[in-house]
Amino acid sequence: MIQTGKKRPNTQGGFVEIIVAIIISLVILRLLNIDLGTLLQQQWVVDFAIFVRDMIKLVIDDLIQIIHFVQGISGATTSTTP
Repeated sequence: MIQTGKKRPNTQGGFVEIIVAIIISLVILRLLNIDLGTLLQQQWVVDFAIFVRDMIKLVIDDLIQIIHFVQGISGATTSTTP
């Protein structure tokens, strides 16, 4: 069997799966007569969205600090030539 090149992995598969899952969820909500607008206007949903947003910001800030720390360590160990 002759191969004519390297097979590239599918990098868009996850994105397409998320879009399909969202569409299926919206169709199911529509079939159950659940109004998404009214659901999103409830106060607990708004509070939870704010909480999730704040937690994501904290995680991103921590990741940035870790990256800067690791870059600082690697920069300090490579510049030890006399």
